[in-house]
Amino acid sequence: MNRAIGSALIVGAGIAGLSCAVALARAGVRVTLLDKGRRAGGRVATRYVEGQAFNHGAQFATARGAGFGALLAALLSQQRAAVWTAAAGAGRRIAFVPDMASLPAALAAQAAALGVAVHQERHVAWVHRAGGGYALRHLPAAQIRPGGVTNQGGEVSERHDALLLAMPAPQAQALLSTIGHAFALSAERARLAPCWAVMARFAQAVGGDDVREDAKGTIAWAARERSRPLVPAADRAGPGDAWTLHAGAAWSRAHLDDTPEAVARALVENFAAQTGAGAPELVMAHRWLYALVEEPLGVPHLWDGAAAVGVCGDWLLGGRIEAAFDSGVSLAEAVSGRAAEATLG
Repeated sequence: MNRAIGSALIVGAGIAGLSCAVALARAGVRVTLLDKGRRAGGRVATRYVEGQAFNHGAQFATARGAGFGALLAALLSQQRAAVWTAAAGAGRRIAFVPDMASLPAALAAQAAALGVAVHQERHVAWVHRAGGGYALRHLPAAQIRPGGVTNQGGEVSERHDALLLAMPAPQAQALLSTIGHAFALSAERARLAPCWAVMARFAQAVGGDDVREDAKGTIAWAARERSRPLVPAADRAGPGDAWTLHAGAAWSRAHLDDTPEAVARALVENFAAQTGAGAPELVMAHRWLYALVEEPLGVPHLWDGAAAVGVCGDWLLGGRIEAAFDSGVSLAEAVSGRAAEATLG
């Protein structure tokens, strides 16, 4: 028998966690959301360095279904998103404005406006059963490695009725194991690949196409940042030519434990060999440990109504922003028993 859910703890403030939080709050559920990052969004992220925006995570969004399609349509009409013509591919590729982090920032703001308590830079390290519900032990994110578990130290949250995990499969598996829940075995079946991202700015413009794709190459994706839609004119004409480079899954796996400096050097050299680019005036690397969904579970969410434990994320449906959004909304519908609105604003 399913429990009546009046409150829920969500771990993970990526697109899945945010969409779940917004939908649950709209359904009248009290929600507390904890995330280890400095800001919401997970891999839908943007980093600013010396005033230059690098969209170093998810590059664009596409819509195949009505729910996320309606959200993108609303954002396009508000000029909070636009078609990225330089990145033409199968289906319309949509970029958010002024940067990719704008989508999670908007969802996080909406969640807060609906009363969701959002706590950033908190690493959830253990799940405690408490009075027929759950409480979370959490520590400052800087004090523990990603995915680490411990039942010592930190703080313990107040009790909530339901536990919902919106995080990469290996991290969800680790937390589910602290309460011995069978969903830990389900999470083990998903296969995710890493991705090294390099952010580089060249003094001289790099010749050739604005977007380069080679799924099997050392560099699977390369994009000129100023080719993104609605980039301010001052940025288009400004000094330097900024690029985001994503290594392929095979190369990223082979160099998983390399230093960021070594990765940046190797990928920039590979890029220069392809394009003739000179030495970068600014360069850095970031490792996304769980970036690409190679084998999803093939279900929209996992929900155990008797135990009030649920899981959502792109790795259940497929590695796309829409998959994460749909998974979060789908879990919220299962928890609340109400159809969720897939809108923003």
